[in-house]
This record gives sequence, structure tokens and C-alpha cells, in this order.
Amino acid sequence: MAEQSDTLQNFLNSLKSPDGVDNGALTEDAVFMALAVNVPGRDDVLARMTADDTGAIYRSITWGKPEADGEALQIRGALPEGSRLGGVILTVHFNGDQISVLQQQNLPGTPGPAAAVKLNQHIKDSVNGALGVKNPMLVSYTDESGQPVLSFRGSTQILSDDQLAIWVRNPDGSFIRSIAKNPKVAFMYRDEGTRCTYQFQGRTHVDTDPAVRAQVYDAMAQVERDHDFARVGVALIIDLDLVQGFAGLGPGGPVDPVRMVRGA
Repeated sequence: MAEQSDTLQNFLNSLKSPDGVDNGALTEDAVFMALAVNVPGRDDVLARMTADDTGAIYRSITWGKPEADGEALQIRGALPEGSRLGGVILTVHFNGDQISVLQQQNLPGTPGPAAAVKLNQHIKDSVNGALGVKNPMLVSYTDESGQPVLSFRGSTQILSDDQLAIWVRNPDGSFIRSIAKNPKVAFMYRDEGTRCTYQFQGRTHVDTDPAVRAQVYDAMAQVERDHDFARVGVALIIDLDLVQGFAGLGPGGPVDPVRMVRGA
């Protein structure tokens, strides 16, 4: 594998070189693979690996030494501190002495400093539109015995820059009794199509103010309001302590990542 190891290292070094990429290192039908990415053909692979986004990774990375992984080679690269990604692992397959498949797996970076909790417009639109695009929000809480419980809540909505709200139709049900004992809850938003993912953690309280009740009820989708024509439910407010996630996944990792902490 010594010749293959040299081919791989020379190819990766050429991605940083102003003299151009060593395209002879790849087979004509070479394939580049990453999460949700499959790029066939040498020309397209090289275009992907030298583009502004993916190329920035390969121009900045510091590579270790290739190691055998069965019949393939695996090489780990580290990105500068403070990068969104910690680095990548490349698993590389060969046809003879030419590279035929490159499989890129991203490594997590060190989280940056947290910002204060202030929901941006993308988060607000994602949460408020979740039910409409069939991505209902998932809430986690602990019941009266301490058992974790998961529940979809189609009424989840943005109340303010640092608050969520939901309408709980049964004011005497297990959910309300449970949060009276432990008000801490967590929510999850996920769009599998875009890979947009947000997590929320906070503390709940029931708001009996008529104006707040009307605001939360009226903001629900009609399908949710139809479950409680008589408005016997309660407005549950969530004061957010932590919000983290990203608007999607791209070649360079998470897109527009956020990490917000109350009091930061």
C-alpha cells in the first residue's frame, strides 16, 4: 500500500497547491461521498473538492498519516481551532494505484461561545410552520413518577424572542400535573429534507391572563383549534434557557449554527 499512500498524500497536498490539482490521481469514474452527498465522475469530484465551501476545508486542513482500513486507506485531518468542523476522516478506496472512491466524514468542532437567547427569524419561521410542513414539534418532560415522556405538540409556537408557547387541551391532565412537579421541558424541531435541527430547553408555567390565552389559542393552526372549540385548555409558556442547532447541513458542516444560553 506504500504507492497508494503516496498517491493519496500527493493528491491531498495538490489541493493546497497553486500549481493545480493532481487529477491523474483519480480514476475517470471516481466518486466523492459525504453525508447526503454522492458525486460521480472525476471532473465533478475535483470541482466539488476545490469549490469555495468544500475546497476551503481541504486547503486549510493538516493531515496525519494514512493508515490501512481493510483494502482501503483512512486518513484523518484537523482543521484550525475555532473552525465549525474539527476536521475530517477520509476513507479512500483504490483501483490499482488510482483513487476510485473518497468518503468524507466530518468531525465535530469545539462549540463557540454562547449568545444570549434571542430567537432569529429562521428559528421562528421553522417552529411556527412546523405543523404545516408535517414536522410537528416533539416535547419531552418527566411524568409524576419521574418517567421521561415524549409527545408531539402541534400547537407549539413562538411567543417572544425567548419564549415558546403551547395550548394544552386538558388542564387537569397528566402533562399539567407533571410540570407542576418538574417544570423543565425540552423540544425538538427536525426537517429531514433540509437537515435543519433545533433543540430547545426551558421552564414552563401556565399563564391565565386572558390576553395571553387568546394570543396562544388564536395563533394555533385551525386543526389544533378544532380540538378545543370551547377553549377549556390552558396556555403553557416556556421560558427558554438553551437553544442550539443549525439551519441545515452543507459541505462545510452545519449551516448557520446557533448556541444560545439564558444569561450569556
